[in-house]
Amino acid sequence: MYPFPRYKPLNVALFLSTFDIENSLLEITLKLSFILRVVSTFRVSKIYWIEDSSKSKKLKNIVNDLTKYMLLPPYLKKYISINPHLRKVGMASPLNIPLHAVSRSGIEGEIRLGYKGDFGIINAKKLNTNYNSILILDSLNLDYIPYRNLYYNGVKMDFVKLEKILKLDNLIIASRSGKNPVKNVQEIINLYKKSGITLLIGPPKGNLLYKLGEKYLTKSYNFAINQGVSDIRVEEALAYSLSILNILLS
Repeated sequence: MYPFPRYKPLNVALFLSTFDIENSLLEITLKLSFILRVVSTFRVSKIYWIEDSSKSKKLKNIVNDLTKYMLLPPYLKKYISINPHLRKVGMASPLNIPLHAVSRSGIEGEIRLGYKGDFGIINAKKLNTNYNSILILDSLNLDYIPYRNLYYNGVKMDFVKLEKILKLDNLIIASRSGKNPVKNVQEIINLYKKSGITLLIGPPKGNLLYKLGEKYLTKSYNFAINQGVSDIRVEEALAYSLSILNILLS
């Protein structure tokens, strides 16, 4: 199954300081792997990484290299140069977005991503085409046609300052102090239909809404009503929030 992208963008904004509490490349790799699995599950359009960490430059390079590698189909990963940031990537969970879940031989109906004619078809020569995305029509004769990217093929990313996110007119904030999203479902749907949604989740140190001020209170929603724990981690808040938004926006 090749699901379509969402008809309006569903973006998330996360702080790079999310990884400040990690003490090793392995821990960063595992946390990012979980985040990418979550956003891929709910067909998120883009992740905005907010550069707020004292280690932002280093983290930006690590997150960028890991994300690009994880989004590639398995058969194209061999074209990635040796990179110290990828030393622990073998411990990451496979994303298994539709482009990754293809057969080794190529069967009818598969959409495959390629690089320089290599589409990961076992025992087949590189295809003589300049297209980087094809639809297999005939597995025996390896007949295919070029196919535009009209399907969900993974999340995009951008590195930004917080000020850019706060200027967005489609911003909502996940907060314990926020409104009940179920009771306010229509305003969420209306916002999404108008310009999509960008979901902002605060950094591990918390108190984001307090620092932003009361004017952002109307943009905030509590996606874990009556939570039974004293604190919710960033990656947990992401999963809870997107689970509810996915239902409300379906």
